[in-house]
Amino acid sequence: MNSTGFEVHTLYKIKRSRSARKLNNFFGEQTPDDICIAEIRREGLKALLQSKIPVCYFLYHLLQEISSENLFFFTELEQYESFTYLTSVQQLATAQHIYDTYLSPNSHFEVNIDERI
Repeated sequence: MNSTGFEVHTLYKIKRSRSARKLNNFFGEQTPDDICIAEIRREGLKALLQSKIPVCYFLYHLLQEISSENLFFFTELEQYESFTYLTSVQQLATAQHIYDTYLSPNSHFEVNIDERI
């Protein structure tokens, strides 16, 4: 391999490593990279959302449809429910943040839900 080919390959490996680190920071290291379509069909949306590659495609689709706030809202609710809060004040502040971000009228990422809820 010539020196130019070596440099390109080295840069590719560095970028790939950085991309993998970013995905692990976002999703967590325990999250599988990919999942087969049969498993998504069997397990449903939860399986799709718990794997890196399918959720990236799903987010891309939501961004095209201008409805990515739904995925962000779902993800924040999942984190809210699984987090252990040190105080009720901390939990209330997090709940208020979720309300202000997704549920209050004219919020930045207002989700489209029935107002009776």
